[in-house]
Amino acid sequence: MGGRAVNEARRTAQRERILAAAERLLVTHGVERSRLRDVSEAAGVSVGTVQHYFDTRARLIAELFDWSAERRLNAWLEAAPTDGDPWQRLTSLLYASLPEPLLWRSRIWIEFCAMARDDELRGKLDRFYDAWRPPFRAAIEDGIAAGMFHPIWPVADIVDLFIIFGDGASVGVSLGAPGVTWEQLRRLLLQTARVALGIGPDTSTVSPDSTTGSRVAASVPGAGHGG
Repeated sequence: MGGRAVNEARRTAQRERILAAAERLLVTHGVERSRLRDVSEAAGVSVGTVQHYFDTRARLIAELFDWSAERRLNAWLEAAPTDGDPWQRLTSLLYASLPEPLLWRSRIWIEFCAMARDDELRGKLDRFYDAWRPPFRAAIEDGIAAGMFHPIWPVADIVDLFIIFGDGASVGVSLGAPGVTWEQLRRLLLQTARVALGIGPDTSTVSPDSTTGSRVAASVPGAGHGG
């Protein structure tokens, strides 16, 4: 049993190394230049080893989406508690939806969106969007129940607005739009949230743990490597 466990751990570690290398190539060269040979060289393994885990380039890309998206989603979900002050929970989620380094995350997301013409990846993208909605909705509905939020639009529309904002931010950062920074996007997102939820200006003094941004960034592959 011990030997099998060790071998399984090695296989898992090797597979993770290949996926991490593929993600780095996706950011630096784009999907068109992320060939199996390129991935094998970046991961320090043979092409045969890559093909052992991912028999085709299409399979590698599909599984890379699952692996990369799940890591970012889990990091985001861990950024805020599921109970307590609804505004603080919401702002923590909003801050964590724009983790640093933005350029790294944005390039990955844009590449995946560009590939979503493929039916399989499109389905994965839809499921990923769906996973973002419940935490936002729960925080907003708890704030309404507590008398803190007085939304001017339907809750579902506000939740979608937050998700759309994050996507738009990814495009702006990816293209290097002038003035698009993490601080500016965070400020605009919180201002939009206050307006949408009918919150007075005094609520703006409440902010999430100042370590939220760095905590999430640390969990995103490539953080600290300059995007």
